[in-house]
Amino acid sequence: MNINSGDPRDDLKKIFEKYKITPYTFSLFSGLDEKEVVEYANHETSLNYLPHSKQADINELIVLLSIGLTAVTADERVTAIIEHLNDSFKISLKTLATYAKIEEQEIKKFIADHDSLSYEKRYRLAVVVLFLFYILNKK
Repeated sequence: MNINSGDPRDDLKKIFEKYKITPYTFSLFSGLDEKEVVEYANHETSLNYLPHSKQADINELIVLLSIGLTAVTADERVTAIIEHLNDSFKISLKTLATYAKIEEQEIKKFIADHDSLSYEKRYRLAVVVLFLFYILNKK
């Protein structure tokens, strides 16, 4: 079969080979069964039998796992999650600062200049931000 450039199935194979995510693990992420994941990665199916929204969700997951995780820095990702927590859940920088045991002003500076915060404080902030994101997005 002729494999087209940009085909998400090729990126799925990259996830398996480069990032060591197994087809079984991807099946848990995607809601497909493991056999469907393997067949899709091997270009044996197109997933056209799924609703378009489910196909889009799977393709978005593939892009995030194959490209998205390495396309931005960890600091950029933490900043984006801070903004999400603030926009979606109205979690203030003061709240994050209190949990992370740093000053609110330090978070403001971090958002503008990631190098303004020490690695220890970045770590504490990231743990707080990711844990809040996790518990607030659980369904």
